[in-house]
Amino acid sequence: MTIIENVVGRVTILRGGKYSIEVDVITSSGFGRFAAPVDENPSLYIVEAHRAVSEVDEIIGPELIGFDAQEQELIDSYLWEIDGTDNLSHIGANTALAVSVAVAKAAANVKKMPLYSYIGGTFTTELPVPLIGFASDEAFEYYVMVRDLMEITDVVDAMVKIEEHAEKTSVEELSKASEAASDELGLDIAIGIVQKRPLELEEVLRTVEDNNIAYIKPLGGEELFLELIASTHGVFVDGEYLFKEKDIIDRRYYNALSIKPINFGTLTDLYNLVNDAKSERITPILAEAKFESADEALPHMAVGLKCPAIMLYKDSLVKINELIRIAEDLGERGRIITFEG
Repeated sequence: MTIIENVVGRVTILRGGKYSIEVDVITSSGFGRFAAPVDENPSLYIVEAHRAVSEVDEIIGPELIGFDAQEQELIDSYLWEIDGTDNLSHIGANTALAVSVAVAKAAANVKKMPLYSYIGGTFTTELPVPLIGFASDEAFEYYVMVRDLMEITDVVDAMVKIEEHAEKTSVEELSKASEAASDELGLDIAIGIVQKRPLELEEVLRTVEDNNIAYIKPLGGEELFLELIASTHGVFVDGEYLFKEKDIIDRRYYNALSIKPINFGTLTDLYNLVNDAKSERITPILAEAKFESADEALPHMAVGLKCPAIMLYKDSLVKINELIRIAEDLGERGRIITFEG
């Protein structure tokens, strides 16, 4: 049975020593657990984590007992109703996400289905291209991407080779190392860059044009995004900054959007945003938050929501290995989604 019998919250510790909330959803014959990640500016410290646990144990949990865990959209909308604000500022996006994903996991567990198949349905066969973050300097965070990916492990091999060839961490050195790795492995390897501080428009354009870059997450105004879209071909321009700062979701400004589940609340909210991006012909990229638990759900969400790419950090071994397991589970049915800028 998928009727919810109990909902339990607890404090959990994430990567980097940050605190968050973990939620168990228990049905008569199923169980789901999820620990909410925390983004770049963590606000969910130990006091807030304990407050979130109290919200789950005293308010949210009792309200959800008796709901059918298969009614994901209904439960997610009810979480918004319990919160009573237009941005989940009362119960918190962390708490809403923890409850929502735990509900989906419980329902999938009852049905003895992998989470990706429960979310995406019978015809879920597409695997996302992984972008793996492996280095950073004062200006950028660096990711590795394999354009002609055949196996999930190709991107891990590419990262290792780039690290072997690079003598220092700089965009020029890592670009050269990616080209050397391409020759050595026979793969089309490129790097991705995430801006950490504002740069002059000309410097950003020159950096992309002069190096082996396939992905950039810029930091700036509309003019920067318009110039990048107009001046590049086959490069993913990630519009997360414009979306977060100005609520712009428009193909004229960017062709990709990294989506961190923690920023949007429930699984239903995540599903809707992914579809909104696709309707604008923008590539949705499910992205790991800065501080995460060793939970395997993110790759399942990326596959279930049919996101063409997923962004992970190199120390996220649980998630990388789970993506490999999903590929193995799909077998000949599985195929990597075409990921074109």
